[in-house]
Amino acid sequence: MAVLLTILLLLSPGLCRGEALSRAELGRKALGLVVTQIKSGDSEVRAQAAEILGAAGNPSASPLLKRLLGDKDKYVRIAAARALWELGSPSGRKTVDASINDVPAQGPIPVTNSPLVELKVISQNKIREKAMEALAAMKGKKAADDLFGLKNDNYGTIRDAAARELAKLGYDEELAQFTDALSSEDEALRYEGAMTMAKVCSASAAGALKGLLQGEKSVRVKMAALDAMKCNPDRKDAAAELLKLADDENPTIKYKAAAVLGTLKDERAKAKLAALASGTSDIRLKIAAQKGLILNGGQPDPLVARSALDAVSPEVKMDALDVVWTFSEDDAAPLLAAALDDTSVPVKLAAALQVIKRFSKR
Repeated sequence: MAVLLTILLLLSPGLCRGEALSRAELGRKALGLVVTQIKSGDSEVRAQAAEILGAAGNPSASPLLKRLLGDKDKYVRIAAARALWELGSPSGRKTVDASINDVPAQGPIPVTNSPLVELKVISQNKIREKAMEALAAMKGKKAADDLFGLKNDNYGTIRDAAARELAKLGYDEELAQFTDALSSEDEALRYEGAMTMAKVCSASAAGALKGLLQGEKSVRVKMAALDAMKCNPDRKDAAAELLKLADDENPTIKYKAAAVLGTLKDERAKAKLAALASGTSDIRLKIAAQKGLILNGGQPDPLVARSALDAVSPEVKMDALDVVWTFSEDDAAPLLAAALDDTSVPVKLAAALQVIKRFSKR
């Protein structure tokens, strides 16, 4: 491994500079980057930076997050409230409640709203849905009463979101609604059900998802089922179907199947991933295989991760950073140092979170 790292550093001068930084210096650089992005003109970036400050677990970030509760963007406020909760502060709870209770006005029926008003209603309800997700994450089952109340909301999207959050918390009736949708004759319902199960991640859906992987004709439904299977606790039961789909002609299905196989500690999965890694020039497929090979006892390959971090696609870079979590600190440090200087802000921030959690206390 030391030889590989030497080659890697010779090929990438930027990494040599990064490696020269101590772990503590890397941590300070990462934290400084996050704090800088809190001031970004892009509200999505500010929200992501707030989430990272919460996930990093350092209570000293609370004053900065409290200031974000007054941000002009409601998504940023919600992200700050959730981050504060993760740091042990309930000071953002009122912000979340206010967003949920900001119900769009409804015109008298049968009068229909103009397209502009309808877009405003959709936007407002998306904010309410985000706030509901935050409430459920913050309070767990203690949020159930609020969520059951929202199942009577005037808007169907909010009722559906409340049911989804209740299903995520393990409520059987709501779980059954979404699980039943997976076997519907309506393709749109199967798709929505699979998309929902990618968030709910319930073992009760494993059998239905396995069925979709076996016989589903719709490519979009099959892709959604693979996304849902990736977080399903019983995904190993679908190993045979995943092995077949890892040879699918559709490159996205092939990649998604490999990504699920990469979460299994299984000899068949290990063999398939090794074959995929050695038999393809697709860096996204290679990096998906890497995680599973490491899980099954294989050695990390910094050269593959470096190649993925040099890819054009930010999504591939994010996949690479996910794999870097499994690397030793010595292998991870130069890769994370390089990622902190990436052109993509989401990639920078994802690397910053990993650096902060691994090195900032040094």
